[in-house]
Amino acid sequence: MSQSKKVKFMSLLAGVVALSTVFAPLANAQPAAPQVGQRAGAGRMGKMAGIELSAEQQAQMEQIRNETRTQIEAVLTPEQRQQWQAATQNGQRRRGATASLNLSEAQRTQIRQIMQSSKERVTAVLTPEQRQQIEQRMQQWRQQRQQRNQTNN
Repeated sequence: MSQSKKVKFMSLLAGVVALSTVFAPLANAQPAAPQVGQRAGAGRMGKMAGIELSAEQQAQMEQIRNETRTQIEAVLTPEQRQQWQAATQNGQRRRGATASLNLSEAQRTQIRQIMQSSKERVTAVLTPEQRQQIEQRMQQWRQQRQQRNQTNN
């Protein structure tokens, strides 16, 4: 894989990780952990849905999610945490809920750093085959998104 493709893949994986490992736990939505050999669920892992994770990988992912959530919660003010929880519990989309927090530039920077670290840790947990599966799903997702955008324009 070329360096350019690696950078793009890592950026895309960061988005997946961001949505699936941080913001869902911030809303205190802590569904039961998948059973051994169970595939990651769409609500928990976004584009990782259907990727077979071993029990050890599941435990590592759960630890990463918990640690990432704790780190990000430490960046948010109590009011921002309450706003986030209220918005997501009322069915607001994560992106909109995040935008409504009015994060400072310092908070954004800290959260980006936390997310980068989390992404790297998640990537390290996955096998090369799992990373390839995710990359393929991301390519499919981009194509579908482009088609929707072309249809809507």
